Amino acid sequence: MQTAEILDTAQGQAVILPDEYRFAASTVAIRRDGDAVILEPLKPAVWPEGFFDSIHITDPAFRRPDQGSLPAAPSL
Repeated sequence: MQTAEILDTAQGQAVILPDEYRFAASTVAIRRDGDAVILEPLKPAVWPEGFFDSIHITDPAFRRPDQGSLPAAPSL
């Protein structure tokens, strides 16, 4: 088992990863599983060609569900 050093920083903690554990990504997802802390690289979202062009709010198939009534705005 390899070990890594934990550094305390002003923003929290940082771990110095050995070369074979380094990520190609600049951002990772983080979660706990028991005592384990799991880091997974985040891949940039890849949208199909023309995906956003195919979304039209004027499309009759697009219906927004009833949102109910709004609560009164607080008086500041």
